[in-house]
Amino acid sequence: MLQHLVHHEILNGQRGPRGGYRLARERRRITIAEIIRVVRDLEGTPDPTSVPEGSDIGLKVVRPIWVEMQQEMMQRFESLTVEDLCRRAREMKIQRETPDIPDFSI
Repeated sequence: MLQHLVHHEILNGQRGPRGGYRLARERRRITIAEIIRVVRDLEGTPDPTSVPEGSDIGLKVVRPIWVEMQQEMMQRFESLTVEDLCRRAREMKIQRETPDIPDFSI
């Protein structure tokens, strides 16, 4: 998964004994929606709402609601950045696991 995030320019990878992964861009420029799309692509599972089979109530009532909810959720994730998550963590006084590593490292 990390390599896919590198391929999509969300992370940078560095090899070697002091290697690891770092954000490829500023935290405020990486949306949660971007990360979700990369993970979905990696999983390769079809969207259940695209399956043509189902009951009338499922296809005509439940599925449209589900599609609408997915769209609303992705719109929210499009406006939420890694910086926003970091800010929330600071507000909740969540401590870093390794304080000696810069906060943009993964």
